[in-house]
Amino acid sequence: MPAAAAAEDAAPASSTDDDASSRTYVWYACFGSNILLERFDCYLKGGRIAGMAADMPGASDPSPPERWATWESVPHRLFFAHSSPTWNGGGVAFVDVDELAEEGMGTTFRLYRVTLAQFNSVLAQENGLDDETFRADPACNPNDNLPPASEPYVGPKGSMRSPSERWYGYVRCVGARGGEPVLTFTCPPSELAKFRSGEMETNPPCEAYESVIARGLAQIGWSAEDAGAYLKTRASAPMTAATGAPSR
Repeated sequence: MPAAAAAEDAAPASSTDDDASSRTYVWYACFGSNILLERFDCYLKGGRIAGMAADMPGASDPSPPERWATWESVPHRLFFAHSSPTWNGGGVAFVDVDELAEEGMGTTFRLYRVTLAQFNSVLAQENGLDDETFRADPACNPNDNLPPASEPYVGPKGSMRSPSERWYGYVRCVGARGGEPVLTFTCPPSELAKFRSGEMETNPPCEAYESVIARGLAQIGWSAEDAGAYLKTRASAPMTAATGAPSR
């Protein structure tokens, strides 16, 4: 697998970049609380939903997703880790995009078709930045060639994130849909390796966070039973465990 490009090498965006990113569409592949449309809207329109401890600032472009789709049984492991102040100290969702999951442990993505500018805004907020700060140095620049599925992409700069909020600094192109890149973000490769080895511990989600994901899965057609089994297994199984829990 090619090495990830350093985020520090990213060139500052120009006004031309801003214009292009507002016309460039990508698919944002989410796997955690953003599966629930109302939760994802907090990143676009601002505010919060029940269970959240703080408001999100929202994006410069609050337009709803142009459309959405699902991608099920993606062969990468979903897990929960860190301790989120937004979700009462519980773990939040990550995906190990650098390793294939054990059989039966695939992940379901909800894909939102949004502009590249909106994707960068969501990424900024997930890393504790406001939209205007991040516009000056986006992780994904429309004048760069967006990477193929085999190549990783990194952002935002570590210097732009406070230490407790740098969990989602690893952006990956995991595929394409209709000729448009499918992008997701998770924790950096160094952390993924530590979670796999057990050097860093996972942390189950709080009830409110798990409920939001379950409601999002219901929106895309899952039964309550399947959603509960899916989340319970991924919250409790060690990163190296083989299990037959439903991956859908």
